[in-house]
Amino acid sequence: YDWDVGNEAIADGSTALRTNSFWYQRIGADYIKLAFQFAHEADPDAILYINDYSNETMSAKSTGVYNLVRDLRLDGVPIHGLGIQSH
Repeated sequence: YDWDVGNEAIADGSTALRTNSFWYQRIGADYIKLAFQFAHEADPDAILYINDYSNETMSAKSTGVYNLVRDLRLDGVPIHGLGIQSH
């Protein structure tokens, strides 16, 4: 199986996390890291994705997505793929 664990985490036109999300407001910036860790613990064989939109070309948002994934992976977070929304 595969799971879309993180969705639309980066703010539009920015490199920063969206701070108006339900999970960010309750847990803080670590909510994405924790979500991937919990998903991996629940299903260690699953392929885990982070997903966002407006990241198909070079922009502040695509840089933010790249930096987020890079930093989380360097921290050992099990992110296996990146989804690019295009609807």
